Amino acid sequence: MPASKAQEPTLEYYFNQSIDYSDDVLTPKDILGHQVGTWHVRPEQSVAYFQSLAHLSEKVALKEIGRTHENRPLITAYISSPENIARLEQIKASRQNPEKYDGPNLVWLGYSVHGNEASGANAALLVAYRLAASKEPWVEELLENSIVMIDPMLNPDGLARFAHWVNSYKGKQLVSDPASIEHNEDWPRGRTNHYWFDLNRDWLLLQHPESQARIEHFYQWRPHIVGDFHEMSTNSTYFFQPGVPSRQNPLTSQENFDLTADIAEFHAKALDSLGSPYYSKEGFDDFYYGKGSTFPDINGGVGILFEQASSRGHLQESVNGDLSFPFAIRNQVATSFSTLKASLHLKDKLQKYQRDFFAGREKAAKKDSIKGVIFSSTDKGRLQELLRILQSHQVEVKQVTKSIKFDGTEYPAESSFVVDFKQTQYGLIKAMFETRTKFKDNTFYDVSAWTLPLAFNMSFTHLDAGDLSDVKTKPVVLASQGQWFGGDNPVAVVVPWNNFNAAKGLTRLLKDKAKQQLNPKVSTKPFSLTAKGEQIDFTAGSIVIQLPGDAQAKRESVALIKKSFLEAGVDVYGVDSGLALKGIDLGSPSIRPISMPRSLLVIGGESSSYEAGEVWHLLDTRLEIPLSMQNANYIDYNTIDRYSHLIMVNGYYADLNPEEHRALTEWIMEGGNLIVTRGAVEWAIRNQLLSFEISVPEEPKPEGHQFSHRDDVIAKGIIGGAIYQAHLDNSHPLAYGLTNDTIAFTKAGTQVLKPATQDFLTVASYTDSPLAAGYSSKENVERIKNTPAVLAQRVERGSIVVFNDNPVFRGYWLGASRLMVNSLFFNRAF
Repeated sequence: MPASKAQEPTLEYYFNQSIDYSDDVLTPKDILGHQVGTWHVRPEQSVAYFQSLAHLSEKVALKEIGRTHENRPLITAYISSPENIARLEQIKASRQNPEKYDGPNLVWLGYSVHGNEASGANAALLVAYRLAASKEPWVEELLENSIVMIDPMLNPDGLARFAHWVNSYKGKQLVSDPASIEHNEDWPRGRTNHYWFDLNRDWLLLQHPESQARIEHFYQWRPHIVGDFHEMSTNSTYFFQPGVPSRQNPLTSQENFDLTADIAEFHAKALDSLGSPYYSKEGFDDFYYGKGSTFPDINGGVGILFEQASSRGHLQESVNGDLSFPFAIRNQVATSFSTLKASLHLKDKLQKYQRDFFAGREKAAKKDSIKGVIFSSTDKGRLQELLRILQSHQVEVKQVTKSIKFDGTEYPAESSFVVDFKQTQYGLIKAMFETRTKFKDNTFYDVSAWTLPLAFNMSFTHLDAGDLSDVKTKPVVLASQGQWFGGDNPVAVVVPWNNFNAAKGLTRLLKDKAKQQLNPKVSTKPFSLTAKGEQIDFTAGSIVIQLPGDAQAKRESVALIKKSFLEAGVDVYGVDSGLALKGIDLGSPSIRPISMPRSLLVIGGESSSYEAGEVWHLLDTRLEIPLSMQNANYIDYNTIDRYSHLIMVNGYYADLNPEEHRALTEWIMEGGNLIVTRGAVEWAIRNQLLSFEISVPEEPKPEGHQFSHRDDVIAKGIIGGAIYQAHLDNSHPLAYGLTNDTIAFTKAGTQVLKPATQDFLTVASYTDSPLAAGYSSKENVERIKNTPAVLAQRVERGSIVVFNDNPVFRGYWLGASRLMVNSLFFNRAF
């Protein structure tokens, strides 16, 4: 039953018993001023309580492992016996050889990675208090045999946003009406972090400081169990894994699933004692290794997902009766302790499983017919980012020293890299590079593919034993600083666009006040010039910066250019003459002006906060471009003249009235650039801004399926996150910097565009066999093949760029992101 609506819950309520506590340790109420569950805890209050525990109890140590985007501390509490706490560093050092480890069990309890799933973050305070203060013999035994690591809030920025919302609308009389504002956050809601990313999808991709700090800590300790505490819809009950066997990743072992099932018996007993209903064998999949409950499974641990029905605010009606916030917290506390009891009772089994896991990595790699993978790119910026991710996951990478060819693809020395599967991270490497398209179960809660080289638009080949032995390698040496190639008196500077970070360098140059002396342009045709007497071939897309004739002004300009680009890791060339050896000269009309983008992102309303956040993150962090944002419900199209670009991501937008249509159309014709992705494409077509059309499929005819097959039939019609390949017109300005003639997109949804009726509008179109990885039904593949993926249309002085997919998916999809970057700088080049 829920806690009383009128009274504060008690400790006895949360623990379902009276417990003898040490008087030396403060309760959460002593710090908060109220019992947990009366108000939603704020991040600074949580930190203050854990600081008090570490100060007062020799059973508790506290460490700040990082900071969020909003500079909030990311903390981990270590709770164990005083003897174990005294030798934490020694124990941590011994974790670097997990095959031989024989010490305390490591249990990591992580709460509320989604900030508006707050019962976990509030439960963390109670769990920590009981562990630090309880005199129960079983707790003392637990702490002698375990180190419990508590991450009380995996997403402090989102939790802060949510706590402020629900606390602001709480009255003295609790309101359970689901329609009340307390239960309905405003956009973008507290689920996500500062840039509106789902941090529970970032354990693998590591795009954010929260994830980067957490993964570094994970590899230091390699916990035996990871508890991942979430919330789900109000009308649900409680879920814990093992889940559906057919929906776990096939790279996860049966032993892992069986151990999870053993632990589940402890959760069932705990919730049964409270009279709380639950389920454990339906619903959520365990496939994507970028989630907190699945990532441990490929790293020698047992990850467990917990999902509690959410009260969202403090009390809400549900089909199961009124659901109170304290009731939700109590269930999370119960399964936290059932996890700990399981770890104590199954200690030997868990430790043996982990030792066998790591001992078996070499055997698994030996049995695999694929022995490694080679990948290559001429783009040093994208290479650096992929290598950062791999190395953060302790994947050993080698640099190729002698050019070699596999399957018709040339892998040049120095810009190619190889990963040998025979290493500790074998399973994770396999998951990062595989291109699986067939699955036991086609129902996915999340993406079904995330192949890293496809995301980074790199050539790659899986290698057998003979292939791998043919590759000559050395340790990775990839300079982060760009180089200057040129003499002392260049007439111009040319910057190749084959480095993703060139856009950042260009932004820095355009923002600098000294830019009045310079006028960067983009070449739309190739050319060859000499730099310090050596012929250099430049492709279309190269940035050309004419230097002033005055010697002092030239020196200052070169210094500014070097500072802008070299510090961004981009090479630049000082050329000796503007007269080309081949191709166009530097005064050619084929070299077009560039200006600093002044972009407006439409947010709020029914737009996707995820996809809006991904655009914001790209511009703000990777490109260093200031980005204006306005709410879709209040944007005035008559006042957008100050902006060069209007960006609209997936979502539903209200139709334009005649005045708005006129204003927006005139803005585009006078030089404005509209960029639309996914659902916004349909809006632009519906409002007659585009001449393109969407292909509407015929209604499927009934096939007499049994009702029990309904989920499988529905799954066939969904594309939840597969990878589709598209042919790319490399000569198009939106493709500058991309050398491969194909490009991969994450495909979500089944929207299909009809082929353009004119030439030169199609930048990319899906191939004849577009499915590269992940699940997509044959019917959807047939519908989508050979249709447009990216279209670009000039409208007098302006342009409209259409992305049928999300080109900046989850912040790491740097291949297709290049198309978005180019749409900001090169609109006047097509």
